[in-house]
Amino acid sequence: MEDEFYKTLKDELSNTFSDEYIYNVSLLIHQMAEDFYNEQKLKGKVYFDDSIFEYCLIDILVDIARLKYFHDIELVNYVKLMAYTASWCLKRKPFQMIEGAGTQYIYVNEQFALSLLLQASGCFAFDMKYAKEDIEKVEKSVEQIFYHLKYRNTNPQTLELLLIGVEKGKLLYKVG
Repeated sequence: MEDEFYKTLKDELSNTFSDEYIYNVSLLIHQMAEDFYNEQKLKGKVYFDDSIFEYCLIDILVDIARLKYFHDIELVNYVKLMAYTASWCLKRKPFQMIEGAGTQYIYVNEQFALSLLLQASGCFAFDMKYAKEDIEKVEKSVEQIFYHLKYRNTNPQTLELLLIGVEKGKLLYKVG
């Protein structure tokens, strides 16, 4: 029974996406996870569960397929892809703590989702130069987003709205 379900799911995804698209999305998200893992020096404290990641990927692709059919669109934009990715990583939790790692790793999946959203927003890059008076505001904004990821509703729609809001705020900031 389970094999039939996966065969049907695989057929549905194959009918919606090319093998190249599935491969590229998988590679992109996996690379982002690997970069996060290395940058945060998680080895020996946290491991990345590839089986859980595969379920995340399936969930992301199924949701994107539904969006494509519902809105009759060919491609889903990057903001939507990152919002769905962050949301499913928060639900599935592909980063798993190793016993004895310490409480600072409890929210590692939320930290990963934060890194995805900040990267997708394009305005919180580490190499960006901020005015001294803005640094505190940027740090406060990042803290508020992280709080939301830990304690609030993190469905893809709220995360997409967050990214759109950040983008619009960037435009207003440039105008002002």
